[in-house]
Amino acid sequence: MQATDHSRQVALSVRGLTRHFGPVRALNDVTLDVYDGTLTAVMGENGAGKSTFMKILAGLDSPTAGDVEVRGTPVTRFDPSVMLSEHRVALVPQELALAGERTVAQNIMLGAEPGSRFFPSGRAVDARAAELLDRLGERLDPRRPVRELDAATQQIVVIARALAREARVVIFDEPTAVLSPAESERLFAVIEGLRADGVTMLYVSHRIPEVFALSDRIHVLRDGHHIGGWDTSEVTPDQVVGSMVGRDLSSELARSETTSHRESGQVPRLALREVRAPRVHDVSLDVAPGEVLGIAGLPDSGRVELLRAVFGADPTDGGKISLDGETVRHRSPRDAIANGIAYLPGERRHQGIFPTMSVADNMNVLTLSRRSQLGLLRRGALRADAKQRAEQLRVKISNVGQGITQLSGGNQQKALIARWLAIDPRLMLLDEPTRGVDVGAKAEIYAVFRELTTSGMAMVVSSSDLPELLAITDRIAVMAAGHVVGVLPTATATEESIMALATGADTLKESA
Repeated sequence: MQATDHSRQVALSVRGLTRHFGPVRALNDVTLDVYDGTLTAVMGENGAGKSTFMKILAGLDSPTAGDVEVRGTPVTRFDPSVMLSEHRVALVPQELALAGERTVAQNIMLGAEPGSRFFPSGRAVDARAAELLDRLGERLDPRRPVRELDAATQQIVVIARALAREARVVIFDEPTAVLSPAESERLFAVIEGLRADGVTMLYVSHRIPEVFALSDRIHVLRDGHHIGGWDTSEVTPDQVVGSMVGRDLSSELARSETTSHRESGQVPRLALREVRAPRVHDVSLDVAPGEVLGIAGLPDSGRVELLRAVFGADPTDGGKISLDGETVRHRSPRDAIANGIAYLPGERRHQGIFPTMSVADNMNVLTLSRRSQLGLLRRGALRADAKQRAEQLRVKISNVGQGITQLSGGNQQKALIARWLAIDPRLMLLDEPTRGVDVGAKAEIYAVFRELTTSGMAMVVSSSDLPELLAITDRIAVMAAGHVVGVLPTATATEESIMALATGADTLKESA
């Protein structure tokens, strides 16, 4: 991060940008400048207009009103190919559009192959792709199929593809949403290299720490309006968050004053004794009624697999699982649900929501039998149930019949929590519960968790977001290579102490 030199040339000039979708104004008279060779972050809650703004700049959508200039040249046609070929603006989307069966080089050079139009030179394609990857600091076989790559490397392939077309403005849309911390660090190194080459970047992210680490300037949108723009060095995270939501969230997101839910002689809500499963080795843990146990660890630590084993999604091959003192064996998720266990997966889009169904149907999939008579669903009763639970969890909807994909990420997540509350669970297993959720919705979800645990529900939360674990848990179990390597009271835990256990640094320190 560096202070923005406002004497630099303006790379992108936006004046009065407005976009209507029927009566809804997704953008309303947005005016701002993006300076050449800088990284500018665009922040805001879900529904603030960020996606619409980025789509217009990438040519995927057209404004209702307003003007865009790229280095002084007016944009007269909003089309992705025009924005790239004429204005050198490229988008690195959250959902990467790559041909998995084709090679890295073929994906990078698609449409820009050296050689004749109909007979491109395969050797030249590979050489040019290798050159671009080398520029990004990536040692990668250009002939390797893209489907074999991890998410971070696939993003680098998309960035290289933009550079193959001489892009000078690159837009990143939530680039670290599905990346591990190590993968994110690789991406950040690539971004720093682009900055050193003078590439202008726009960066959309909900993650405050990475925005402050990477950006030169921050702009905030709220309800389609441009609230303000600041040099990153001249603004605080609390000020940015306050601008995003229109209120002070510092107390709602701050580390909670955890109180012990564990009493002497109390029967644990969940007890694990030497549980073994795929990538889980001899794990023993207790969770008390009303307690939130965090599970921390690197992506290959086994923390997600532990939740899946308890839920019956992965088979166990040893050990014992008990609920309120009774031994249980979950051969499938159906068994776990029957025992009052809920599981919120980390991949909301692919494992959580049913994208073609309504909000009401998504909420009611576990309880259809309660609202059927003689084999016929009582649709009115189902909608009433969904409406009641949507109000309970403050899910922002126009009506429960609207499509679930029309909701913001935070409201989709609250709808999924509402789905599980319909079975009156005694234990909730949550994997990355606020991934891809804006800061305002995150505070609301934390408030829901506090209400649920007050009533005695126990929770196990697996998360790569260490500030989240420090804010909402009572204790944090740290896993590495499938083992629990330590359990820390949240009141005294720090990010450093958690990572020391997760990476084995504590062991090295003790042996030194």
